[in-house]
Amino acid sequence: MKISVVQWIKKSARNFGEFQNKRKSSLLRNGIFHNFINNNGYVLVIVLIVIAVLISVSSEFLIMAQVNTRYLQKFKEQQQAYTLAKAGVNLGKFILDADKKGLSSGFLGMAPTDSSIDSYRDVWAIDYPELPFENGTLKLKISDENSKINLSVLANEVVDQTPYYVITQTFFLNMGLPVDLADTIIDWVDIDDAPYPYGAESNYYMQLPARYKSKNAGMDSINEMLMIKGITPAIFYGFNSGMVVIEENLVDNNKGLPQISTGTSIGDGISLRERAVEEIPIGKEKDRALHKYFRVYGDRQDYLSEVNKININTASYRVLSALTEKMTDDIVTEIIRRRHTQPFKSVEEISDLIEDENVRKNILTVKSYIFKISSTVQVGKTAVTIITYYNRDRKKLLYWSEE
Repeated sequence: MKISVVQWIKKSARNFGEFQNKRKSSLLRNGIFHNFINNNGYVLVIVLIVIAVLISVSSEFLIMAQVNTRYLQKFKEQQQAYTLAKAGVNLGKFILDADKKGLSSGFLGMAPTDSSIDSYRDVWAIDYPELPFENGTLKLKISDENSKINLSVLANEVVDQTPYYVITQTFFLNMGLPVDLADTIIDWVDIDDAPYPYGAESNYYMQLPARYKSKNAGMDSINEMLMIKGITPAIFYGFNSGMVVIEENLVDNNKGLPQISTGTSIGDGISLRERAVEEIPIGKEKDRALHKYFRVYGDRQDYLSEVNKININTASYRVLSALTEKMTDDIVTEIIRRRHTQPFKSVEEISDLIEDENVRKNILTVKSYIFKISSTVQVGKTAVTIITYYNRDRKKLLYWSEE
């Protein structure tokens, strides 16, 4: 008997509905695993489910174990590096104290030096090689802060302007940077809120997106310069931003030579050191980063204090050039050439070059008091650097930074 398409569809729908009702009743009555009871495949399905769960759990466990192992290894390396970096700082302090007491004679084969002065012939000025130890190295570097201009004493609680303000102006002028920067710096460290003609006080900084007030006190870190109006990262780090002059005949540094016996003659009564000194290039330093020429630690209360003065035995070409408006290239070159031959034992030894007695008496010295100690340790893939500023006379750490 033939049926129409419509009848066939209706019949199929009834049959499917009956099947669904029977299946629903069976599931309610017997549970979802009833059909597996007489079917061997259900065992395989359960086994596969269990295996999948075990793989997931074990994989997560292995990943966590590896992460924890790497973390513990890094933590161990970091602790070792930090401990050794602290030891490096203590070594730097020991070297500085030994130099002050005149105990560095014979250190690394060095000849005796005058403990009453500081120069690049002293033991602290050595470019120490990396010191190897198990799984790592230590690099120690000591530099003289008295070779720089102290920005914290441009003004203080007693006077609203010191000679270091004019020196700072001259420095920026020689660098080809805006002289106005000296005004913004002195406004940052003086005690009032009255701005210099081209300076900036709290009313300026409070209008910035990240509002803050002018410090109106001595600076705590040289990096604080980045908060001062006009001192961009490019200027601070020496990327030549804002420079309006082209500098030529630049040198890496003006530290001179390590110790060479002055008695070694090479003929015509000329010593080896004298001949070598004649061949050393002298000029402006290549590095324009401001932290190479400025510092912030000293005696803010008394700007005439010895600890604030600039050591003519270690001052850079750029700093010496800023001491007075009369500092020509020839004068600066001659000062550096003389100290290459023999470090100055008295400021009066350059009275023929710097005639201003006030500058010689109040600004210059032949001793250093504050030093920067940098201790870098590498253990495995972990590096730790500790930077400190140390007042050798007072045996006091002025600043501590960990990187």
